[in-house]
Amino acid sequence: MARWLLVHPPLLGPAVLGPLADELHSRGHDVAMPDLRATVRTAAGWPDRWRDAAAAGGPADAVLGFSGAGITLPAVALAVGAPRVVWVDAPVPARRGATEADEEIRDLVAGLVRGDRIPGWTTWWGPGALDGLLPDERVRAAVRAEGHELPADFYDVAVPVPVGWPEDGARYVHLSGAYDGAAAEARGRGWPVVGDGSGSHLDVAVLPGRVADLVLGPAGAGGATMPS
Repeated sequence: MARWLLVHPPLLGPAVLGPLADELHSRGHDVAMPDLRATVRTAAGWPDRWRDAAAAGGPADAVLGFSGAGITLPAVALAVGAPRVVWVDAPVPARRGATEADEEIRDLVAGLVRGDRIPGWTTWWGPGALDGLLPDERVRAAVRAEGHELPADFYDVAVPVPVGWPEDGARYVHLSGAYDGAAAEARGRGWPVVGDGSGSHLDVAVLPGRVADLVLGPAGAGGATMPS
């Protein structure tokens, strides 16, 4: 039985990973899923606060990050001593130095900022949009209840990539076309990549069984299986 640390994206709370956590637990794994929203209330220093809060529960065998959590995974994995690191439809961090926010997310949030805050992600797409994205009413209500704002300068803060993080244990799970580029970058670095990008970004919450199969299953030729 492996101990998994699931890391939610800064734009959402842990509820979006709840179905996957339940699925992993049903397969015999120990799962930790900390709520890290308090660490991003202000921008300055948030990567350190995020890492420390994620690691507060102690060591883990594997770290999994979804969506925007991807750029924090090297630091979190190193902090908890996890030999395996899984990106699920998430941006890949810089090879070294620090990861800067790309122009796509900067342009997107620039039109959303109100005062000094970025509105909660659950409000970005208009009334009723979540109904289609998250058809399960219970999951949708939990995700919406955790909606929160980020500081307007959040994406001005670069996220350091620590030396010595366990890149040999990296694995990429490609769910949607929105992350074709990130999956290609992971493949170019020699990471095992599973999934074909033909699904939906929120399959992590909608189809947790399928995602768990990708997370835990064999990586294909030359790849290793995840801890079980």
